[in-house]
Amino acid sequence: MIAYFVHNKKDQTDTIVLTEFRCSVSVDAKRLREFISANPSFKGWSGDACGQLSPEDYGTIVATRDDCGDVNVINESLWHDRMNHYLGIGR
Repeated sequence: MIAYFVHNKKDQTDTIVLTEFRCSVSVDAKRLREFISANPSFKGWSGDACGQLSPEDYGTIVATRDDCGDVNVINESLWHDRMNHYLGIGR
């Protein structure tokens, strides 16, 4: 399963979209740590129903993560900014 870390510039919010479950989860420091952890368990996550919305409907895709693989950063600058915002690291 692929999880999408998405940033909404207008609202200054971040969301993780789980398309397989058709749900979205608001990001906070705890959720970001889980997203980047060695063995994330997306199957245990619950969130708001997103129906047929795509990750892009939530904003800019910053990174993706397969629950069996590594984080794939799409937008390096924004990824560092969001890591700094939530965890105080990134640059």
